[in-house]
Amino acid sequence: MLDALPGLLARPEVTALRFPAAHNLDKKQLSKFVSLLHENDVALMLDVADVTVSISPDLLKVADGIHAPSPDSLPVLRKIAGENIQIGCFCQSRDEAMQAGESGADYIAFPSEHTDMIKWWTSVMELPAVAENIVSAEAARTAKDSAADFLAIPLKLDDSDQDIVIQLISALST
Repeated sequence: MLDALPGLLARPEVTALRFPAAHNLDKKQLSKFVSLLHENDVALMLDVADVTVSISPDLLKVADGIHAPSPDSLPVLRKIAGENIQIGCFCQSRDEAMQAGESGADYIAFPSEHTDMIKWWTSVMELPAVAENIVSAEAARTAKDSAADFLAIPLKLDDSDQDIVIQLISALST
């Protein structure tokens, strides 16, 4: 897994890596992983798919943030993580997004196909909007046109990631 990351993280457009919070790395792997992220100024965001999953204390100590699965999970995650960590939240409606913002989310992530919601959010709210699941050049351009602040690109953590990221970045620069 770590072998696929250096070239990807070296790209200046890559600002954060969302990593499954349930994934356990041994101390040596964790140290190498965190060093690689820090060398490239890339934030480590723990992706918490379910608040019942325990987060490794070692991973939580080095994380820059947490990505929550829903607004309802924000208070629990804030209690676990403390006040000094970024917490973002996946939302599928305006009500969820506003609830997440009121519950202390630092960014809101929307399904990429919800372009009207992303446009609305970025036009009236201060919190950054993330367009989720960007897997094609067309989706990247649509998210950019919708004024998304960030794009979340799912990775396979293999050699194919570099190609898709380069393809998406190229699509955004044309």
